[in-house]
Amino acid sequence: MDPVTIALGLAKLTGLDKKIGSWIGGDNGAKVASKVVDMAQTLTNGGTPEQALNLVQQSSALQQELRQTILNREKELDDLAFKNTQSARTMQIQALNQDDKFSKRFIYYYAWFWSFSTVVYIGCITFITIPDTATRFADTILGFILGTVIASILNFFFGNSRDNSRRNEIQDIQQSLKEY
Repeated sequence: MDPVTIALGLAKLTGLDKKIGSWIGGDNGAKVASKVVDMAQTLTNGGTPEQALNLVQQSSALQQELRQTILNREKELDDLAFKNTQSARTMQIQALNQDDKFSKRFIYYYAWFWSFSTVVYIGCITFITIPDTATRFADTILGFILGTVIASILNFFFGNSRDNSRRNEIQDIQQSLKEY
C-alpha cells in the first residue's frame, strides 16, 4: 500500500480523518502522509507501514496514542502541508521590494485575469447553448476553475481555511489533560 492510503486509514482510526485528509489533499500530501506513517511506525516500534496500520487497528490504546502524537505535532504537519502557500507569499514580498511596477503588480494582474476569465466562462456556459456531447467537458472545466483556480486565489490573498479557533480549542484541551 502507498503511504497516502495507509495515512488515510490511520486517520480514520484516530478520528482525525478530516484534518489529515485536508493535509494530504494539498500539494505536499505525500510528504504529510509519509510523516503520519512514520509516526505510526515509531509508535508501534518499527516494522512495515502495513504492520503499523494493522497494530493500530487492533489496539484502541495505540489509536489514542497516535491521535495524541498527531495533535502534538499538528503545527509541524500543518506547516508541511501548506508550505507552498507561504513560499508564494514570500516571493510576492520580494516582488514588492523591486522598482519594476509590472513585477509589483503581476500577482494582481494574474488574479484579475483568472477572475475575469472565470466570470466570462460561467456566463458563456450559462447563457450559450452547449451541445450534449460537450456538457461533461464544460462541467469538468467549471469544476476545475472553481475548485482550484478561484480557491487558490482566495487562499493566497485571504489565507487558507484552517480553523484557528478549533486548533486553540484542541490546545486548551491538551493543556488541561496535561495538568490533570
